[in-house]
Amino acid sequence: MPERKTVTKIKPKHFLWGAFLSGCTVILIAWLFAPSVISWGLRYLASEAQISKFEIEVKNLDPWETRMEDIFLENEEANLSIGSLFLQYEPERLAMGNIHSLTVRNLDLKLDGKEILNEILDLDTQEVEASDEQWLERVSVFLSDPRLTHLRIFDSKVALEWRDFSLPLVFKIKGDYSSGIARTIFDGEFSGFPFLSEIRFWEEDGNTFTDVEIEFSDLNKIGNLKYPISRLAGVEIGTEFSIQKGDLVMQGIGRIEGNNVKDLFFEFNGSNIAGELFDFEFSIEKAISFLSPDDLGGIDFRTYANFSVNDFVDLKGVALGLEKDGQSLSIRSSIQEMKTSEIFGKLKISGLSLPVLDLNLSEIENLPLHEPHDIFFKQIELEDSLNLGEGSINIFLNQDMNLFRIHVPPLNAILSELNVRLFGLSFNGLFDPNEFLGADFIQVLSCERALLGEDSLVENLSIGFRPQGEKQIFVDNITAKLKGIMADISPANCTVTFLEGTEAAYRIDFNNTDVRFGRDGFELEGLTGSVSIISFDPLITAPKNDLSFRKFTFQELVLEDGSFSFSVNDEGEFIVFDFFVEIFDGSMEIESAKWKIYTDFVKLDSLLTDVSGQEIVDFFEGMDLQIDGNFSGRFSFSNYGGVWDFGTGFLQLNPSDTAHIKFSQGNLIYQGIDPNDPEAKNLKLTAWALEDLEVDGMRVNFKVLENERQIMMSIKGLRETEDQKVDLDYNPKFIGGLQDLLRWKENIEIP
Repeated sequence: MPERKTVTKIKPKHFLWGAFLSGCTVILIAWLFAPSVISWGLRYLASEAQISKFEIEVKNLDPWETRMEDIFLENEEANLSIGSLFLQYEPERLAMGNIHSLTVRNLDLKLDGKEILNEILDLDTQEVEASDEQWLERVSVFLSDPRLTHLRIFDSKVALEWRDFSLPLVFKIKGDYSSGIARTIFDGEFSGFPFLSEIRFWEEDGNTFTDVEIEFSDLNKIGNLKYPISRLAGVEIGTEFSIQKGDLVMQGIGRIEGNNVKDLFFEFNGSNIAGELFDFEFSIEKAISFLSPDDLGGIDFRTYANFSVNDFVDLKGVALGLEKDGQSLSIRSSIQEMKTSEIFGKLKISGLSLPVLDLNLSEIENLPLHEPHDIFFKQIELEDSLNLGEGSINIFLNQDMNLFRIHVPPLNAILSELNVRLFGLSFNGLFDPNEFLGADFIQVLSCERALLGEDSLVENLSIGFRPQGEKQIFVDNITAKLKGIMADISPANCTVTFLEGTEAAYRIDFNNTDVRFGRDGFELEGLTGSVSIISFDPLITAPKNDLSFRKFTFQELVLEDGSFSFSVNDEGEFIVFDFFVEIFDGSMEIESAKWKIYTDFVKLDSLLTDVSGQEIVDFFEGMDLQIDGNFSGRFSFSNYGGVWDFGTGFLQLNPSDTAHIKFSQGNLIYQGIDPNDPEAKNLKLTAWALEDLEVDGMRVNFKVLENERQIMMSIKGLRETEDQKVDLDYNPKFIGGLQDLLRWKENIEIP
């Protein structure tokens, strides 16, 4: 015959004993999971429990241990079943209410979710008994003499149930308690979301402390909580936020004083978290946060993280601090390193410190936007083209005028593509927040000193410009000192366009631009046309760039209505062609011109047509000469070693019936000649003829020899009076270059 099971007849004392044990089990679970919820369950089952069904099977009962199985309690709102319950104790300690160990297996508690929520809401409006308020004080009593030494609960479950919905908690508990310390491990899954936790209480130096640690190692399962939260909160949670992986550990510690926890401190550690928010994939490599609330409601919160949004931005060393004191909230934030993708121009910022925000929570709608704020940084790099050294940005929003101001105090910068180093660079800008890149306000960029290339120096640079969209700026004016010479481009009226999809990267359009250099009368007026730049380092332009100007003035030299084309090739040559300009009442065409960039070498060949002889003479100071007639010819210039000079060429008087010369300094021709010299008379006649000469022909040849420059002239003409007649054929020679020609009196040579 099979062994007959012994079933103990339920008596009132058995009922009380089972209720006590079941209540103890429920209390332990409630203590770790939901004290307010289980508090109702305990009162409902223990004090008013109108239990409709109660079963228990006692397997063993002796002075040292008790084993019970198949425990079952049920009423209309809840039921509790326990697969097995095992107690170990010593008889003499049991008499004092002490139990060595309690082991529970397969605990299954089902509660009516609607009734539980109603009871919780009622508790918020009802006065709680004093005995319920002081439950933390009982921790010290328990630690001084634990009534239970070991607690084990395995394969157990608590569930809040509605007609169409269940909120389950599957868990296991391991507790060890001795004099002065209590440690409980509580692991499980809440609605399919797993967690590991541990809570400790201990006594030290007359104080009672507690700490708790909760670990979520499978954050990818946090989606399991969306439906329960939406059901309980009544708010539909969409799919905008999701987590694919990650770990999170939360720790807290505090000191128990009475029924309160003092000196609270919380720490949160997250690692390798990846997810998606509004279709943007993000990842948190590492995050750590600290939270310290005080007894007066103040909060000190600090968090540090490495954060990235895929294909957009990568943030290292993000730091956020919140300090709440009463109604005052202070927010501080900084970023150790920020890198953006190509969408934002591959921007890299190091040592970024954002403005400190001081808020009044009672007037949270009045944000301190009307106050200036400073952003500090150690370095800013933009796609290997711009490098800003340590500096700051001051921002200010004028809400009344709806204007946004940005000020950058002087800092150092490097423009890598242009091979430019800037010292004392600063910026002042005013913007419309609704149209940030609008052209309503002039922005000013200034620089104390700039190195262009290796040795070209620009000082006191100031540029006024206006943005015109994302790819274009309009330059209003530029002032600078170039190697000690002041330059002023005003009005600049030029547009700089950043090109895409073409060979050229930039295009500069001049729209009636005026340029002035120094105090020597160098001035270029009415410059128009455009320049397409392929590269700045090295400087390379499009093969043909067309420009024109209204007037060019340098000292006494005036060029008008000029036009030309030019290019800069990959060999560093500045080549000018199709150059035409009005000069000396005639015109000049440059057949070829070449300048080797970063050197002093310049060479050009020009063709002169119908230039006024008198205008040429007036260009040379100190020549008391009047000449009627126009000249044409070829002329070349060069600059080598920093010295301008002429090359081989000629000027010839155009045929004319009115060509005339009046030279009043004839004494220069025969000065220093011995009056007894036979040539003295001829030279005096030459000087007399040049005082009022009807010119038949005149030619000036420029000759370049190996060691010298020569200017050879041929003047033919007639002067006739009643007393004297001279048929002149005069061939003077001038020795020297262009600089000597400008000092012609010192170098004239009589043949």
